[in-house]
Amino acid sequence: TWSLTTSTPPAKVWVDVEWSPTLSLFVAIATTAGTQQVMTSPDGETWTIRTTDNDSTWQSVVWSTDHSLFVAVANAVTTGTRVMTSPDGINWSARTEAAANAWEGVTTSGNRFVAVGSSGTGNRVMTSDDGITWATQTSAADKSWQNVTWSSTLGLFAAVSDSGGSPWAMTAP
Repeated sequence: TWSLTTSTPPAKVWVDVEWSPTLSLFVAIATTAGTQQVMTSPDGETWTIRTTDNDSTWQSVVWSTDHSLFVAVANAVTTGTRVMTSPDGINWSARTEAAANAWEGVTTSGNRFVAVGSSGTGNRVMTSDDGITWATQTSAADKSWQNVTWSSTLGLFAAVSDSGGSPWAMTAP
């Protein structure tokens, strides 16, 4: 049974939420422009708006227990960059993305972060071993990659795309 929260978030387009078991904290991100694009909650009921100096259209956020770090990626930027990180969900730092692509999804295998994008030529994947320094990787095809996940069982990243009405998928160890 689902119920509405006790606090009402500001009128933004909230697109992703992640849980940190280490911090016992939810972090949600918004794609709507402005500097109040992050909110946190310890219980999923009461939410607190967090201010960042990075005004981007955030698309995806992930928590890494190995790095004790939240990483968020954006597909466009007004001011700042397309990557930001936070060790606590409250204080966020802008990071330089590997390419000025439209980054849509981010995940982690624990020791490596992987982001996929919907723009760029041959470089619609970027990786980072610390969430701070990023490098482009060759994507399987120049498709509109929307999201990526990690399977620890298979030792495999998988990404999906919605390019041209045709479904696409790519994988990488």
